[in-house]
Amino acid sequence: MLIIDPELGYTPANLKAVRQKYGLTQQQVADITGATLSAAQKWEAAMSLKTHSDMPHTRWLLLLEYVRNL
Repeated sequence: MLIIDPELGYTPANLKAVRQKYGLTQQQVADITGATLSAAQKWEAAMSLKTHSDMPHTRWLLLLEYVRNL
């Protein structure tokens, strides 16, 4: 899935698309956003899964700021 405008917001698919586009691992996303690997994995899990957790907006913005500077 190609993300057209990441500023439209966080979804698990948008997070995965941004992560893959910039060659980041889930651990790197966790490090960039100051979260745990477990949290980053839950953010990327499908919304229908019990393991899913929404990514806080402030952390989404941290990630976007990081990738803009690459």
